[in-house]
Amino acid sequence: MSARAVRGRRRSVIVVAGEGNYDREVLRHLVPALHPGDCPEVINMKKPIRLARAQAKLSPRLEEIKRFALGVADKAKLAGVVIHVDLDGVADESYDKLRRRITEEMRATFKDCPSALALAAYEIEAWLMLFPEAFPKVRPGWRMRDTDCRRDLAKLEKAKEHLVTYLGKPPYRESDAPKIMQAAVKGGHVSARPTGNNRSFRDFAEDMSVWTKTA
Repeated sequence: MSARAVRGRRRSVIVVAGEGNYDREVLRHLVPALHPGDCPEVINMKKPIRLARAQAKLSPRLEEIKRFALGVADKAKLAGVVIHVDLDGVADESYDKLRRRITEEMRATFKDCPSALALAAYEIEAWLMLFPEAFPKVRPGWRMRDTDCRRDLAKLEKAKEHLVTYLGKPPYRESDAPKIMQAAVKGGHVSARPTGNNRSFRDFAEDMSVWTKTA
């Protein structure tokens, strides 16, 4: 079902939660591109929720997201929940362990709708780098280096600082991130298996791929 409700039918929504506003905006553009069917309306939870280092507090923070999602669902069908977390590390054994822990808690919390974890290694900028064609669409002076297009981006430390240093002028800012993802989606560059390499992106895309095709 599309974001615009069909007369006589209840509209559907997907809720996006996570750490930063710009990261959530990136996902607001990305989720429809990876959704396996007609994507419902995507609504961001404005309050930041941090999960990466939430040990004993993980379940309460997920419950807070659930309360917000159910509040939204009071007037619409809750078709899914997406949660963003910046790993602030590369994809290694600690990534696998953290992803498994948060995913298990999410599935236990959101039993009545699908969920997907956007655990970005090193951070969301490393996902943007999977789509080098999008950068000059936002700023004509921006170009990704050929070496960066070929590298394993899940192993790139401090991707945000890397873009500031090597992308070009004007310097990259976090506020540019949603515009870059929007350009990537608009240009038809986004898929579950992009030409670039980042295992954390593929894991998220795989989570999304098993969602039902119609909401």
